[in-house]
Amino acid sequence: MEAVTNSTVIIFLAKIRKLELLDIFNNLFTTDTIKEEILQGKEIPDAERNILEKLFKEKIKLENPKEELDLDMEAGEKSAISLCTGKEVDFFLSDDKKARTAAEFLSIKILGTLGIILLNLKHKKINKNEAKKIVQLLVQNSYYITTDVYSRVVEMIDDS
Repeated sequence: MEAVTNSTVIIFLAKIRKLELLDIFNNLFTTDTIKEEILQGKEIPDAERNILEKLFKEKIKLENPKEELDLDMEAGEKSAISLCTGKEVDFFLSDDKKARTAAEFLSIKILGTLGIILLNLKHKKINKNEAKKIVQLLVQNSYYITTDVYSRVVEMIDDS
């Protein structure tokens, strides 16, 4: 599987030290703009920053779109979605609502952090208990989901 990622998924997985969930993807791409956005973000402590720098060296391939779409959104999201349209990838990884809506409009398959957890569970990279703990860790680290979504995700984990 191949995916293009924006910053949100990487930032949240780094916060909870679960970047290995991205190993489910054979190839993971992002843009220079996203890399800069992540590494210069104020919400990333130095310990996580070092882990992220290693991630960019070893796992994430940097590529910039040949043509940038005219989208009304932040530069990072715009560059990542533009990269998706120029490459054949399976998913666009994002938790950003505006970016997800734009990607959906462009018929790009989207996965957020919760989707990545469920995908890892489906492929038996983690078990049900681990999946639930990861969701709880996200919530404890300022990952906002409604109680409705939380209940549905836990139900999906139980049903898998």
